[in-house]
Amino acid sequence: MSEIKIKEIAPNLFPKGDYISPGLSTIKPDSCFPNMILGNKYDTFWLYLRRDIPHNWYVDQRRSDVGFVSRDEAHILYNTALKFQGKKALEIGCWMGWSACHLALGGVELDVIDPMLSEPLFNESVTDSLKRAGVKDSVNLIPGYSPQTVEEVANKFNRKWSLIFIDGHHEAPAPLNDAIICEQLAQADALILFHDLSSPDVGQGLDYLKAKGWHTMVYQTMQIMGVAWRGNVEPVMHQPDTTIDWRLPPHLQNYAVSGANQTAKKDKLGATLKAVQPYTFLSEAQLLMRYSQVKQVYDYLFWLPKMLWQTTSRKKFFNS
Repeated sequence: MSEIKIKEIAPNLFPKGDYISPGLSTIKPDSCFPNMILGNKYDTFWLYLRRDIPHNWYVDQRRSDVGFVSRDEAHILYNTALKFQGKKALEIGCWMGWSACHLALGGVELDVIDPMLSEPLFNESVTDSLKRAGVKDSVNLIPGYSPQTVEEVANKFNRKWSLIFIDGHHEAPAPLNDAIICEQLAQADALILFHDLSSPDVGQGLDYLKAKGWHTMVYQTMQIMGVAWRGNVEPVMHQPDTTIDWRLPPHLQNYAVSGANQTAKKDKLGATLKAVQPYTFLSEAQLLMRYSQVKQVYDYLFWLPKMLWQTTSRKKFFNS
């Protein structure tokens, strides 16, 4: 029995700093996650965290260096799951169960694979949150690594999935390997979501599905989500926050963005590169990649003193 009743609420009842795309059904299972707090984006050294996006970044207070999917991203998951109610879904990488909770609240029968689930305290925490939300009976928590455990589960239960969310290990070749096994085990009518497409390594997974003939699109969210689909299914439509000057990294320049028109910005940058190109030995694509790499390193170096200060401050606090 659910300890906390989850119901749809008005978007204006969310904390300041949360954004949710207009047109999406909304829920707020925050009380099911007693250790969730507003995080500090400088507590993590991950290169591809988009610290300049002013949306709230939530974390578990026991591990403040790893974030949850943002409020907007969680609602993309929830609203996508609503389209697959009663069908089998798979999540690779659940962290503290925030994303799994939103998927399960959407009505899917969810298999969750994450090596952290082998740790008792982690497993208990995820289980407790899912019980509080009243969805534990529809979620199967499975300790293990992808792609090996994904294949094992599929063989053991003769399983194919209609909805898949990939948010596991972010370093190459893991995202690509996740995409390969999921493409093989997806239903004919299926949709696959990716999180953290700000990382080029994660982008390889979406690139693979695009090359295999899947329809693809990206969502301009805090960490950028991607979607690939085939057959008789359609993705959720999303409107990016209009108060933000959104930019796409080079590895995503050829993808359509849900609810956004990037043509003018893209053409302006393209014109600049064409003007510079004759004075270099690089192609336009190579120039764009170099520009993005330099900008990413510049941003990271700009943020680095704050990250080091946060780390030093914590050490002084715990040593005092």
